Amino acid sequence: MFTARKASVEDCGLIREMACVAFPDTYKTILSPEQLDYMMEWMYSPENLRRQMAEGHVYYIAYKDGTPCGYLSVQPEADDLYILQKIYILPRFQGVHAGSFLFRKAIEHIKQLHPAPCRMELHVNRHNKAVKFYERMGMRKLREGDFEIGGGFYMNDYLIGFRPEYETTMPMIFRSSASLFHYGKRRLPTNSPWRGLPGTAPNRCRSAGVSANP
Repeated sequence: MFTARKASVEDCGLIREMACVAFPDTYKTILSPEQLDYMMEWMYSPENLRRQMAEGHVYYIAYKDGTPCGYLSVQPEADDLYILQKIYILPRFQGVHAGSFLFRKAIEHIKQLHPAPCRMELHVNRHNKAVKFYERMGMRKLREGDFEIGGGFYMNDYLIGFRPEYETTMPMIFRSSASLFHYGKRRLPTNSPWRGLPGTAPNRCRSAGVSANP
């Protein structure tokens, strides 16, 4: 059984411990060892984790039968925009729906903070197989770019996200600053993370729209 709890600054050591396994495992064939080392320090040093939390990043730690198996981070960016900064699953827990569980937890967290329609977006490396996972969860590519992160390194990412409005009589629409994506009329899938969340009707959901290896 999966459970999750909101992390505090006392959990920075546990988050870093999991990141030291999950992050290199995700990017060992994508990034150079030098960039892996740089990004681990940039994102997961104890000082930077504490700074992120002080700036409003909310971390959740997931457990499988009482054992830590992964984590996520969500950051408010604007009144109607939330950034899914991270979802990472330890390698031995991949393939058992831990990523889907944490994705649901991110949406639940956002819905609690912002019951009105809003957006959720994330950056994911263009070569990360998690792109397909996020697309299965209903997200769509908005644009791509090479984003400088310092040290002479770049993140070669897609920006993906969604602002879905599922209803039998409504189109599902995704908006970015430059584009309108129309994907036709759809019924809420039976495996959608939007099903079963507080305030979600059976065939309708209005709510939010990371690089990870779920």
